[in-house]
Amino acid sequence: MKINITILLLILLVAADAGAQEAISIERARQMAIENNQSLKIAAKTIEKAGAERKAMRANYLPSVSGSATAAYLSNEFNEELYLPSFKPDPVTGQLVPDIFYHPVTGLPVYGPDGNPIFNSYAYMPLEISLKGAYMAGINVQQPIFTGGKIVTGNRMADIGEKMAQENHTLQQMNTIAETDQAYWIFVSVGEKVKLAQQAVSMLDSLVQRVKHGVETGLVHQNELLKVQVKYNNATLDLQKAKSGLELARMSLCRVIGLPFETKIVATDTIIEYTNGLLSAFGTEDVTQRPEYSLMSKQVTMEEEQIKLKRADFLPTLGLSAGYSYLGGIKFGDNTLASDGFNVMASLKIPLFHWGEGKNKIASARISKEIKELELEKNSQLLQLETEQAKLNLKDALLRIQICEKALEQASSNLKLSKDRHELGAELMTDLLIAQTQWQESFSNLIEAKADFKIKETNYLRVAARLKP
Repeated sequence: MKINITILLLILLVAADAGAQEAISIERARQMAIENNQSLKIAAKTIEKAGAERKAMRANYLPSVSGSATAAYLSNEFNEELYLPSFKPDPVTGQLVPDIFYHPVTGLPVYGPDGNPIFNSYAYMPLEISLKGAYMAGINVQQPIFTGGKIVTGNRMADIGEKMAQENHTLQQMNTIAETDQAYWIFVSVGEKVKLAQQAVSMLDSLVQRVKHGVETGLVHQNELLKVQVKYNNATLDLQKAKSGLELARMSLCRVIGLPFETKIVATDTIIEYTNGLLSAFGTEDVTQRPEYSLMSKQVTMEEEQIKLKRADFLPTLGLSAGYSYLGGIKFGDNTLASDGFNVMASLKIPLFHWGEGKNKIASARISKEIKELELEKNSQLLQLETEQAKLNLKDALLRIQICEKALEQASSNLKLSKDRHELGAELMTDLLIAQTQWQESFSNLIEAKADFKIKETNYLRVAARLKP
């Protein structure tokens, strides 16, 4: 009964371990990488930011409304006694003229010690002003009429910025897919190498048992057994190295697709297929379709807008504003003053002379644009060179597979022949071990060649702007 329970527990543990594994195809790996890649998340946020900036720039076309309020409290009151001169109507014109005192003898105006003329009479006016509760509030509407093209240029730059953010997101997607494909196919190839190493160990283990039997019967020398055992030990070590490499490849793939490092992954696309269909598309590549080129081209366009923006700083600006204000809380003697009203103002600013500042700033902006144009030309050539290199790498990868397949076929035939000859006693153990090593190396080279082809294929699609999510 205890034995049955133990077996049941082992079965459950194996089932649980198998359930913890995650089967992932290349398409699923790409999808998970796109969903979890931090650079893509940043690029997506950049698009949102550019969209918000574009909407903010659109608001500059519309009038802005602002409110204001001011309160004042002065502890000291303004108290003053004023004596105001009097006026009288002119007998001829009827207009009010100063009622100046004239000397009865000379008939000339009489001046006081302060140099001011003396009047016949004065009006007494006590002045008391209090600002202990004065306030002013209002609302104002401003509408730009002409700003030298700043608003229009700013909106165009915002549109370009949003398109650049979208191109950058596309570029990050392509780079993420390329990185995912590389990690996936390396994981697959290392997994196949582990299987190959296990097969080699199994073959050598069988050979060790057969040679042991030959030594025991006296048909084989002890030295032959030692040779096989050394080879077996090396193969066992190679198997362990391959398993360690598989663990590193698995963790690398987990990092790319956003899974915890301890996640057990099972690749479902273990059969690496290859075709030469892409070779027929060679010569149809267009670097202008790549997001890298589009980004650089838009940088040139952005510099063109910068020239217009600098020029706008030295053009006339015209604006219109209208508002309503209310003033109250001012005490004048025993009375409280209050006033309100509407106002409309137009503002015109015309730059006249700035000692060549505008000319030099515009020249600087033009030079920046020329620099971007030169960078576009240089990088366009580099992109074309990268495309040509990717094409050559893909052709070489395909040729490498064909050579490795032929080599494996020959190594397999040689191994079979060597086994037959060794069993008949017509071949040395050393020759058999060499044949088996050649077969294993040929098989390993073919696995590497196929994985390398898939990676080169993805890279070609990326540089040809055909790698779509």
